[in-house]
Amino acid sequence: MKKKHYGLLPAAGMAIRMRPFRYPKELLPVHFHPDKTTEFIRPKLLIEYALEAFTVAGIDQTYIIVPEWKPEIMRYLEDGRQFGHHISYLYNSKALGLADALLSAYPWLKGETTCFAMPDTVFSPTNAFEILLEKLELEKADLILGVFPTLEASHFAPVEFNNEQKVLNIWEKPVIPLFDNTWGIAVWKEKFWDFFHKRSGSLKAGVSVTEIFDQAAKSGLKVSCVYFEDGWYKDVGRIDHISVMTNDR
Repeated sequence: MKKKHYGLLPAAGMAIRMRPFRYPKELLPVHFHPDKTTEFIRPKLLIEYALEAFTVAGIDQTYIIVPEWKPEIMRYLEDGRQFGHHISYLYNSKALGLADALLSAYPWLKGETTCFAMPDTVFSPTNAFEILLEKLELEKADLILGVFPTLEASHFAPVEFNNEQKVLNIWEKPVIPLFDNTWGIAVWKEKFWDFFHKRSGSLKAGVSVTEIFDQAAKSGLKVSCVYFEDGWYKDVGRIDHISVMTNDR
């Protein structure tokens, strides 16, 4: 029997970078395409890209973390049936950062293989999660990062890795990046979940997910990556990347 994997999408942020725009950025229409069941053109919303990437990897059960000020996400996605998913919603209203949001899923996913993406990003290749999951099982790793080339590494989190793609260092928005890449997605197993949870006490000090990934790589956990040399990664939560998406797609 094939092992079940779960998707995790944190949508609990306040989208401060988008102000004065206050509608959930995860529901921005970034592409228009023909509907498969009708002759009409319909918008494809940003969060659908992550769901599509999960589907390609055979993932049909996803947890989405939402605050009370984003009911539109639940109204649009509903139970996920129309997207071929079963969607469960986890409530987090504190907005203490990405790491805190992800920990909302720990009681439900702590023993499961988890696939994580940001619902306000778009990346290529679409089958990236499938590739990461294969490497996770093949290497019996605890955490695998999907790393993508970028010319804006100072805005992201570049990764240093060796020829075997073992992760050595990760930096959060370095002023002068040493590498033109960034991690963008991740998959992990129970051992990393437990490591993540044990560090939850330091979250109030503002520790980031990137820092926890970096600590895991230096703690003895098996942390590797897949570098998608011909891929790309866009953070559509940034105003300037919205125009890029409009032009590219």
